[in-house]
Amino acid sequence: MMRAMSSQAGKAKGKALVVSTDVLVHDPGSIDNMRKDGNTVFIPWGVILELGKIRDSPDIGRDAQEAILRIKAIRDSKDLSLRIVQRPVFDGLPVLDKQSANHQVIAAAKNLQKEGNFARVEIVSLAPVVQILAGELDIIAKPYFSNQVMVREYLMKEIKVPAACIHQNSFMYQEEFGKIGENEGVVCNSNYNPSGTWCKSFAAIRKSDIFRIIPSDIRAAGIKPYSLNGNGYNWYQAVALAQLLDPKIELVFLEGGAGSGKTLLALASAIEQENRYWRIIITRPMVHLEDEDNMGYLPGNVDEKMAPWLRPITQNLNLLKAVNGISAGDESGTADKSTAVNSKKKGKKTSKNTKGKAEEKRREDIDKYNKIEFVPLDYSRGTTFHRTLLIVDEAQNLTPHQVKTIITRAGERTRIILTGDLGQIDRRKMLNQRSNGLAYAIAKMGGLPSVGVTTFKETVRSALASLAEERM
Repeated sequence: MMRAMSSQAGKAKGKALVVSTDVLVHDPGSIDNMRKDGNTVFIPWGVILELGKIRDSPDIGRDAQEAILRIKAIRDSKDLSLRIVQRPVFDGLPVLDKQSANHQVIAAAKNLQKEGNFARVEIVSLAPVVQILAGELDIIAKPYFSNQVMVREYLMKEIKVPAACIHQNSFMYQEEFGKIGENEGVVCNSNYNPSGTWCKSFAAIRKSDIFRIIPSDIRAAGIKPYSLNGNGYNWYQAVALAQLLDPKIELVFLEGGAGSGKTLLALASAIEQENRYWRIIITRPMVHLEDEDNMGYLPGNVDEKMAPWLRPITQNLNLLKAVNGISAGDESGTADKSTAVNSKKKGKKTSKNTKGKAEEKRREDIDKYNKIEFVPLDYSRGTTFHRTLLIVDEAQNLTPHQVKTIITRAGERTRIILTGDLGQIDRRKMLNQRSNGLAYAIAKMGGLPSVGVTTFKETVRSALASLAEERM
């Protein structure tokens, strides 16, 4: 029979839950949640070994280590609600591989069924393949549901606002507008425009019992709302910029499809407001498209290993530099000679004083970019951020536990921006649209006075990218 951490004494009242590695990494606290209501959690030997192997992996290593420490603490306390299965029996299960941790989970559950000491035996796993194989062997297998959320899209509502209701670029919140959350944006049909005709005239953002009109020329670091030809004004980007530039909003979520401008707007707002912060930190999970961890095989130090993941960030920063007249490779503060050349061509004289001011301005602009730090996700989770602007890109590839760990590190005068696309989750072995960290955090935090959420619905990368986002 199966050998566990200690002998079983009598028939238990609760369920026997056999847990797989992905659940423990997804949420180390799941061990405590599953042991409630008299349940007993069984962890096969192979799962423990698998946790040990991945504890040094980027992003998820800390979660694996936390799960190991929780298991050890419960084991040391001699609490029989957690049992380690040393040797699950594979008799009558020739289709299973004894070396596979997931197959040990299935075998352990089958052993418990045969022993009959529990009223119910279930496998808890996020892996669909485990759920399928368990079903074939008449074993109940369920995903881990405790942090699943309903995904809400913050769609841009349209409301009708007569010019007579507007005073000092704001208007009162009326019941006929419907339910609109704090810091939520709306598109306003109004005759409050130079022509006086009714049309989509402006966007506004709710602040308590009023709406503040967003200036049509809103911009950050030279970036303004942009649409593809013929698509009209980009209301989503205008609302996002209003949230990003509002000093009272400490947590901003930008969610939407590829090429909608999420990362660019986040970076532009950071450059625009750099004097408010001591540090600007950018991080993102290092997840491959197929969720295979190859980082350890890449050459070089941590910075060099991070380079492939940071390429989209550096491309956006180079675009911002170009918009602001800074060479992408200019880090020394050397003045751009093109201004002087153009002045000579036009026969204009440039005084030393003017040159000095231009050079000083240029150095200040370059310093804004030099203030930006790229930090691995594991490092960003291990400190408290004071007066920091932290951008977390590709947040849909984080677990709820990881996002909570990041947000709870915020110190005084710190702002956190999370960007991501719920339609492009790469860590599918442990995440889906309802269990990923971005969706979880939006569901739990959206609507609070210090939180802003924008769901983008327009791709501006190219007409082809827009078609692919819409049809694929």
